[in-house]
Amino acid sequence: MTDLKKTVKRVSAGLVREAGKLRKVVVILESPNVIKFRAKGCRRAYSLTTDACYHLAIKAHVADQRRQAKLKRKAKRGK
Repeated sequence: MTDLKKTVKRVSAGLVREAGKLRKVVVILESPNVIKFRAKGCRRAYSLTTDACYHLAIKAHVADQRRQAKLKRKAKRGK
């Protein structure tokens, strides 16, 4: 795997409402471990470290698994 040495910007398919419009999200990877997000056409960027993003992804995954298990239990009881 290649190390990140220079800034990489990509426009994602995700949409957010910013400044009264729906805009695509720009994802910016910066060395050594920063991820920034901004709405396309806007200057304000919001940054997180890669380890913070990793922990957020784990929390979201666990929450989704719990939600699915709860729905499954609920469906079993309803039968």
